[in-house]
Amino acid sequence: MNVYLKIALLFVLSIGATCYSEEKQSIRAKWEMPADCTPFAQPRIQDLKEELRRTGYRLVIAIHPKNPDESKAETLSRDLYIINADGSGLKQFTNTPHKDEHAPRTSPNGKFFTYNQGKYLVDVKTLKTKRINGGYVWTPDSKRTVQCGNQGIVYMDIQTGKRSIPIPVKRKVWIVDMTFDGKWFIFEIRNYLGSKYTIDFMSSDGGEIRKMPNHPKHTGECHPALSPDGKWMCWNAGGGVAIRKFDPSLPGGTDGKIISPRNNAKVMGQDPCGRWSHCGRYIAYVKIPSSGSWRLHSPICILRIADGKTITISPPGWVGHHWDYDWIPPTSGSER
Repeated sequence: MNVYLKIALLFVLSIGATCYSEEKQSIRAKWEMPADCTPFAQPRIQDLKEELRRTGYRLVIAIHPKNPDESKAETLSRDLYIINADGSGLKQFTNTPHKDEHAPRTSPNGKFFTYNQGKYLVDVKTLKTKRINGGYVWTPDSKRTVQCGNQGIVYMDIQTGKRSIPIPVKRKVWIVDMTFDGKWFIFEIRNYLGSKYTIDFMSSDGGEIRKMPNHPKHTGECHPALSPDGKWMCWNAGGGVAIRKFDPSLPGGTDGKIISPRNNAKVMGQDPCGRWSHCGRYIAYVKIPSSGSWRLHSPICILRIADGKTITISPPGWVGHHWDYDWIPPTSGSER
């Protein structure tokens, strides 16, 4: 056989073997505790939409039936929907035309999610719902929610409704996340310690509020979120998502290094608010046009951290706004 023909044949066979291996590889997401996040692991499938389809991940999202006309100060109530992470299979969960349903938040173990900032509790498998009047943030054991109110930090048992004695704090803050070990809260404060915007953290027992270093751009910084294993954080660094390690043993809670995925404001919008997948490979965010108003209601997108690829999974103009989405586990069935 001609040597060039042999080389060509081997090349074709190698490509076929790669495709076969990629097709057979099981990448279905496992919601295991404790979480093991690999943000920069190489893509398993080059096509991001197909990779997400194969993971089986889903999201619970709050969206409007149509885009509100903000020139008329129009507001529309949101309902919750469940959607596959590849953008398929959109199904309505709540149907309350005159009541706003928003801010879903999944428990660390993936068995529940709350919405309306902790007011309602939903079983992910059965979708049975009950009112608990809890907090927005979950504790790592998925048994309690927590919030910081006028009286301080209060924990609430989701089954009994029992609330803890408030832990006094120096100032009321809206905590948005808690580390995997339950020791630290993360949040944002405006006009604090000489900065217009700061990402801050403090002990879950209260005490000193500590400020993280600002991004060198010194633009708007907000919407922090911790990876499920508590080792990483993402936040809106002004015009895009930024990522850094989180280490409260260091003076500023971080080694100072900032990782910007291969993306920019034109792709990600001006004010992304990220939510990490359980494996840490993906970040869901809402894309507000860079030239638009933060009041615009915009689509949810998903970023693959390793290579900066993104896809849009919800129709433009339908999504609520910040915090209006979170990841939930695959169904219990076989790979879709």
